[in-house]
Amino acid sequence: MNNTAYKKFIIILLLSASVVYAWHDTESLLKKEYKYYISLNAGCQMSGIKREDFILSNYSPLINLTLGKWFASCLALEIGYKGYYFYYIGDNIKHHYQYYYGGAVLNIVDLLINKNNLNKWNISLHAGSGYFYNHVYNRPNICVNMGLQNNFILSNKLLVNIKVSAIMGWDIYQQNEDILPGISLGLSYLF
Repeated sequence: MNNTAYKKFIIILLLSASVVYAWHDTESLLKKEYKYYISLNAGCQMSGIKREDFILSNYSPLINLTLGKWFASCLALEIGYKGYYFYYIGDNIKHHYQYYYGGAVLNIVDLLINKNNLNKWNISLHAGSGYFYNHVYNRPNICVNMGLQNNFILSNKLLVNIKVSAIMGWDIYQQNEDILPGISLGLSYLF
């Protein structure tokens, strides 16, 4: 996907979200009958967080698929997939990878404010670990996944979310402490 396609995707998603939001009544994010969720996010990622890493050729697409279950209004467990390649400024090849992870999600607003009936948005903190496989290195790795997610409620079953997260580990791509930060926009369906 090129930059123009990403811009069109984001514009269409935001316009769709605003139209749906205007036509539906919002209800509690975590109604008791909706315990499970599935999320699909698309965005971009880069290798590293140093000043020299912020160049256009270091950005690549990010896809994140997540399935989770709320056990309380402030705690969920989830499993997910991230991929499918990243660029590294030390070479010009696509580093294809797969990252399968599990983790916990904390509904920060509900945890701190103890308010179950937020009408428009919610912020969640997620953290976990998982199996990272870099196809260029041909070897597995165990990495940590952490981030924040801001959810905007469109209807009682549909959310738009913005996720800022990072995969962190040792020797992902440069035989050192490595990080793959990313930002993505997506939809979550509650059932």
